[in-house]
Amino acid sequence: MDVGTMGTGIFLSTSDNGGVNWSMPRPIGDRLAYAVDRFNQWLAVDPVTADVVISFYDTRNDMTGQRFGTDIYLARSTDGGATFAADVRVSTATSNEHDCNGVFPCSAIDYGNQQGDYSGVASYGGVAHPLWTDSRVNQEPVVGCAVPAMEEVFTSAVK
Repeated sequence: MDVGTMGTGIFLSTSDNGGVNWSMPRPIGDRLAYAVDRFNQWLAVDPVTADVVISFYDTRNDMTGQRFGTDIYLARSTDGGATFAADVRVSTATSNEHDCNGVFPCSAIDYGNQQGDYSGVASYGGVAHPLWTDSRVNQEPVVGCAVPAMEEVFTSAVK
């Protein structure tokens, strides 16, 4: 959903009566004073703790101002989605699926197969497990592969 000059955002509505009525949409993610894009979100409800966790791509760490650099963040609610704690950065490096160090278009990027194709989140026992792709090693040789790396799949355990 577009939030104007603030980029794109993620919103959550909940129902406690089987979908007959829904809450007003609430924004997910830290409120920031500058434009960011948030997208390719995934939601899971922990069957043990009932925590609601949402993982998403976020451009807040892109220092170019172009919002091409992305990281994976996790938002967690312990009250059924009514409120969320501060976002947790999960990825350890910013990924850029748009260009190769400023070269655009880049022959190493498959523009028809972009990030998010292999994303998701699961949560169990208070530990969330987001799964995502990024291109932090874009064009670097990979042992045993005939072509350089484009994207890799990552996961992390977030308590």
